[in-house]
Amino acid sequence: MTVNVSESLFEQILEYLRVRTEASDRIAENLLKTLKSLTSSSTSASVHQSSSDRVDDLATQFGQKLFDAWKELADLQVGENYWSYPVMFEDLAETMEISVDIFVQYLANVQIGSLQLIQGRGYNYQVNGQQAASLTFHSAPTLKKAAIPNINDKKQGADHKSLGKTFKVGDRVAVNENRQQYANHKGVVEQVISVSCRVKLDNGWTAFLPNHCLDHIT
Repeated sequence: MTVNVSESLFEQILEYLRVRTEASDRIAENLLKTLKSLTSSSTSASVHQSSSDRVDDLATQFGQKLFDAWKELADLQVGENYWSYPVMFEDLAETMEISVDIFVQYLANVQIGSLQLIQGRGYNYQVNGQQAASLTFHSAPTLKKAAIPNINDKKQGADHKSLGKTFKVGDRVAVNENRQQYANHKGVVEQVISVSCRVKLDNGWTAFLPNHCLDHIT
């Protein structure tokens, strides 16, 4: 038989049993142990179910949740210039409230066009045959393509030739029309990250930009 009692009444019962237990009442002591065991099991089952529901929800919305977590962390680091800023897997997993192993598992099964995996100098995780420790995004999200559009979309203005550009630290560059926010600004490459660069612009801003958004100044 199941009997429903209010939380306040249940606490009163527990308190009564504690008092009786302190008075060496063996029956009260056994009842108190039984109730504590039952409530502990119930709480554990509830926590497990909540965790399971959260993981199931994450599986269906991983692309969008990944982008949201990345944007939040990148924005904290560099503000509005967050595009192309790399964020570590561990930090993303912590923000998404999952283990890094589950994070890597879902990451391997999601298709996101403008997502770039970046290999680190220390420990790297295996993601579809690629070694990586952090990731970044290079273009604005939509809900049609796993939350993020393909970087090769014509509207991004990228072609195979521009994607093959390479830069080195110290190069003088100009931002082209592929990144309207900074178009026509000039600056110097401060850091090269795979197929993107951190550029110190002449106006004092720092921008993380994919190579196809940059042109060499000769």
